Amino acid sequence: MARIDITPDGIEVRIEGRPRLLGRWRPLIVPRAHLRAVYADEHVGRSFPGLRWGVSSYVPGVLALGSFRGGGRLSFWDVRDPARVIVVELAGEKYARLVVEVEDPAATVAAITALIGDGDRGTT
Repeated sequence: MARIDITPDGIEVRIEGRPRLLGRWRPLIVPRAHLRAVYADEHVGRSFPGLRWGVSSYVPGVLALGSFRGGGRLSFWDVRDPARVIVVELAGEKYARLVVEVEDPAATVAAITALIGDGDRGTT
């Protein structure tokens, strides 16, 4: 499962628990300007992530962790329970999207949506 920390400047995605040993140790840091959209989607979590890219693990129906290339774009996955998956669409980053399992998808989507919306209004 991933923990997403929301800051005024963007988001920080950290992999937690034992899966951290199989994949990414450092957090993924995404600036607010590079966040395009976020939504919860169980069907994406159940889909084939694509071809493994680098250090990645994929066991159908059990685990998708790491970088995958599919549909001409690179995505980062951390999924064990598809019912708790959110998708974060990005621009100007190494990854085109993040597909991660979180503790509370609705609250996380709402928080990131608010962050994206704050960026649209700008600051004075």
